[in-house]
Amino acid sequence: MNLTQRFICITAFASLLLCAIAIVPRRSSAGDDWLPIPPADLALKDNPANPGAHAMILYRESAVNEKYTSTDGASVNEYLRIKIFTQEGTDQANVEIPFFKDSSDIQGVRARTIRPDGSIVNFEGKPFEKIIEKRSGEKILAKTFTLPDVQPGCIIEYKYRRQYKPLYLYDQSWTLSSDLFTREGRFSILPYVSSYENYPLYFRQFGMSVKASPERQPNGTYALTVHDIPGIADEPYMPPLRSLQARVEFYRLEQGTPPDETQDRYWARIAKKWDDDLEHFINKKSVLEQEVSKIVSPADSPEVKLRKIYVRVQQIRDLSMELSKSEKEAKQESLKKNSNVEDMLHHGYGNGREMNFLFVGLARAAGFESAEVFVAPRSNNAFYPQLRDPSELGADIVWARAGSKDYFLDPASIYFPFDVLPWFETSTSGIRLGKKPNDFVDVPGTLSAEATIVRHADLSLDSEGLATGKLTVDFTGQQSAVWRGKIHLQDETGRKKTLEDSIKAWLPAGSSFELTKIDNWDKTDQPLHVEGNLNLSSFGSPVGRRILIPATIFVVPQSKAFQSAVRHNAIYFPFPNEELDDFKFQAPPGYKIETVPESKTVKPGPALNYSISASQQGSVAEVQRHLVINTLLLPVEYFAAVRSFFNTVKSNDEVQIVLQNAENAKN
Repeated sequence: MNLTQRFICITAFASLLLCAIAIVPRRSSAGDDWLPIPPADLALKDNPANPGAHAMILYRESAVNEKYTSTDGASVNEYLRIKIFTQEGTDQANVEIPFFKDSSDIQGVRARTIRPDGSIVNFEGKPFEKIIEKRSGEKILAKTFTLPDVQPGCIIEYKYRRQYKPLYLYDQSWTLSSDLFTREGRFSILPYVSSYENYPLYFRQFGMSVKASPERQPNGTYALTVHDIPGIADEPYMPPLRSLQARVEFYRLEQGTPPDETQDRYWARIAKKWDDDLEHFINKKSVLEQEVSKIVSPADSPEVKLRKIYVRVQQIRDLSMELSKSEKEAKQESLKKNSNVEDMLHHGYGNGREMNFLFVGLARAAGFESAEVFVAPRSNNAFYPQLRDPSELGADIVWARAGSKDYFLDPASIYFPFDVLPWFETSTSGIRLGKKPNDFVDVPGTLSAEATIVRHADLSLDSEGLATGKLTVDFTGQQSAVWRGKIHLQDETGRKKTLEDSIKAWLPAGSSFELTKIDNWDKTDQPLHVEGNLNLSSFGSPVGRRILIPATIFVVPQSKAFQSAVRHNAIYFPFPNEELDDFKFQAPPGYKIETVPESKTVKPGPALNYSISASQQGSVAEVQRHLVINTLLLPVEYFAAVRSFFNTVKSNDEVQIVLQNAENAKN
């Protein structure tokens, strides 16, 4: 199941009954007994449906019980049995169970290892909590533990209960696919039933490769059994995990939802509700007009006016970008709620949505058409209107029109300058609020030239092959904004360390980089500029009276990422980008440049482009390199071509410059 935090609060009727019902004995913990283990599963050496797999899920069960929502809270009992085939598969013994602590807890964890001979080793430890980072980059809390004595041939199994707080009905979902092949999965949900109010349960399906739907049982439970669900391979540059998962999502409609509502009427109603919230918040025309008069002048061009409004909004303290505070810290600061734009301008702070609302209000007061736009962040999912799932639209931006040009902006993303959207809010779709119903919009993408890493190195070599010198890096556009957003909560020392480590990862093994300067940190419309000192041990290879050095100093990460000859998922680049490199190599005393590589250009299509050229002058060689990735998604059928391209890039990067002993050359 995913951890979507949409919920319905059970109303006062159930609350009034809470004290009376609380004396009813609590239900016993379900599923205390382990299922029998067939001898054939113990003897299993491989997955016949997916030969060569490291492990497979033999059996999985997920049972949602909402019956006790008004007393103990809803719960989900999970049971997982996994067969381990290889040493790599023993990683499955390290279990992480993610959860949101403010709404739920993980209880009743039990686990055991069954050796190939049938003997059993029980897990006697205690799970502990830690912060983990999922594949999407999202950080989240998890209960973690490790099963004992896990070796190839073993079966491991564990069970636990996800316990929710009382009086809340959270949207539940069954995620049928995982990273492993699932031989059999059984899923069920017993919905909450109230004598006073109606909370009907609906479901929608996504990514299902088999024609199977939950079926209602005589006792009111919905149940589904599936077999042979392929696993999702964890690969570099893969699409967001959620977009690949087969899942069934359960949800409830808001009270008062019209029966038999069409898709168009549904989205018109949802958008109107969101738009009403916007209009209520910005309904301070005179306040906005007075503020605009301080920001822009009549002589400003339309774009300059929008830019100035954008800058003014980003001067607001964005509470969404700050670390969450404890209850005590929040009470001490005692921030007052913003009911409208007047409060916000007076207080000087607001959350991200309020900042975007303020921009819309100011833009309109300045005479522009402007509206809020809710979009699907493509770092997580896409927008499918037919699913009628507002939670897909998890990000909001603003739209404004100046003359004949449309602008999509996100003032709340304070490290993104005017006309630069966070990458996950580009090349996506959503709905624009306003008087026009069902105003679905597509947010345009970006160009590779709008996200560059520009690197320049001046290096001197000694006769042993050691290279030292200075490296400067300029991150522009999307690249600079991403970096600023990533490390904005760190102090200067932390920023330096993070950037330093990231640049070290570009270099060959044994190299070092000491960052000495960070410029333009607060100038978001300028490139993020970094300088430092390089030390590349064994960069050159002395061979007799010659020294051989590679044409470039950086390692190509994509060639390693696409090293495997087999690919399961489509290739997904977060955003188009470019690398522009200029390296100068000074030969050691007594040496001169003998040969430099020939110029090469590799362009298999419009999506990928690479060029490298070299020149020499006396004892100095200069290499210029340009790599362009101008696409987002390539079907898996293109993997062989993409792999070949980056292998070619790697080969050309490693073509050698030859330095010759000058005396030897004269002789």
